[in-house]
Amino acid sequence: MIKQLFFTSKLDFKSGWGTLTINYINEFKKKDVIVFCNKKNSAFNCEQYEILRKPLDYIKNPFLIFIDYFRIKKILTKYDNCKIYSHFPVEPYCLFLPLISNFFYSNIYYAIGTYSLELYQNYRTKFLFNLAKKNFQSIIFFSSFTRNNIEKKIKFNYTKFKETINPTIILKKIKRQKKFKKKTIVCVGEIKPRKGYHYLIEVLIKINRYYKKNFNLILIGKSNNSNYQDKLNLIVKKNYQSKNVQFLTNVGVKELKFYYQKSHLFTMLSKKIGNHFEGFGIVYLEALNFGLPIIISKESGAKDLSNIKKSIKTFNPEKIDHIAKEIIRITNNTKLMSFNYNFNILKEHNNTNKLKLNKFYKTLN
Repeated sequence: MIKQLFFTSKLDFKSGWGTLTINYINEFKKKDVIVFCNKKNSAFNCEQYEILRKPLDYIKNPFLIFIDYFRIKKILTKYDNCKIYSHFPVEPYCLFLPLISNFFYSNIYYAIGTYSLELYQNYRTKFLFNLAKKNFQSIIFFSSFTRNNIEKKIKFNYTKFKETINPTIILKKIKRQKKFKKKTIVCVGEIKPRKGYHYLIEVLIKINRYYKKNFNLILIGKSNNSNYQDKLNLIVKKNYQSKNVQFLTNVGVKELKFYYQKSHLFTMLSKKIGNHFEGFGIVYLEALNFGLPIIISKESGAKDLSNIKKSIKTFNPEKIDHIAKEIIRITNNTKLMSFNYNFNILKEHNNTNKLKLNKFYKTLN
């Protein structure tokens, strides 16, 4: 009997890790899937064991791996008669692999982004990660941008199969609504420097003050960096854009859907800062699902979307004037603003990457 064991935080759509794991699990029959997680979700009908701590706990204190190892081992012994494939879509959990690799037939590592490099930031996690990667038979890189950044610093000499496969999302039926009266740009993501919110505010200033337009900007995301938030507020206030910029936190699913439906364009002007970068940005796919045109930073894995459709432009996030002109151009173009035009880009993206993923999984047998 073959089993697919996923190490993840929680099966939900509120986090990138959760969304990704759900999409990967959907490629297998539910009866063949086991999930080791931080928190169970009864909405998903597969075997789940609430046995792991939060992912970053193991980076902060790698000794916890040795404490939790015994509980994990006890459960794994129940599946002695199974051929188990282990999957690590949440990078920090791979630190368990050196202790439990003998239970698995094959191990698949998902190189999502920042945390693959963070595992190299202290000697304890680096030591365990180096042992773990000797057991990776397969690696899925989240994007070409992710792959380039990770392979510059980490060598996977023992890994036989490597493939770049972008994330996909489950298509949702969207009820179309009238847009806001003012042309509105929306961005969704935690408010921190690498998300490039300061560039986006500068773009709005360029559009409204230099090009004499009257656009609004809605920034949706939690803020855990008060200094950065204060900096953004100051830029807005100094340039008299307080009526045009809205910061929203603790936005629920229904409210988020409302802003996607009512806005005119989505962009996130991500910037790589040290080891921190945007591996892809599932929010781009969510925006396309709502029929929104998108503009992508060249420092984001989502630039792979430009391979699907040439009309999708990528920009250096610091090229404020170029981005401002492009936003004005797109929002004046009926074809590029069409719901079906943008939704079909997502469908093509999903189909392309689902085929790649399915083919990749077949090579594991």
